[in-house]
Amino acid sequence: MSMQSTVTQQPSIQSEKVFTFPQGIPSFEEYTTFKIFHKDDGKVSAYWLESCEAPVVTFTLVDPTFYDLNYDLFLDDSEQEIIKAEDPHDIGVFLMLKKNEEKLDEQLSANIGGPLVINVQEQLGIQKVLRRRTFSTEH
Repeated sequence: MSMQSTVTQQPSIQSEKVFTFPQGIPSFEEYTTFKIFHKDDGKVSAYWLESCEAPVVTFTLVDPTFYDLNYDLFLDDSEQEIIKAEDPHDIGVFLMLKKNEEKLDEQLSANIGGPLVINVQEQLGIQKVLRRRTFSTEH
């Protein structure tokens, strides 16, 4: 399969660059198939996730280590089944960037509470919404 990208203006990509998010991405559940593009210019390494159903729906992704973050994620049985996670070496973790419209001096920030977990070999992904732990301090 070969497709034209509206965002990157690449003439075509091969099917190995198309990934499925069976449950969609929270708030974008109706979009389940995405093309992934990568740019590495030495200064920044970024990815774009572009919906095959609606190319205007595009997300910018980065490797969490760009922000000095390392995730130790636990996938429950259903999450493992969705992305067919059998070998941890096949799994990639990415952060979605978002525009901060309120703080103009901070144009982009990373969503560290909802990393994308992608099985690169199976071309399947989910967004893992992390639960916040609440800590209490006694005085």
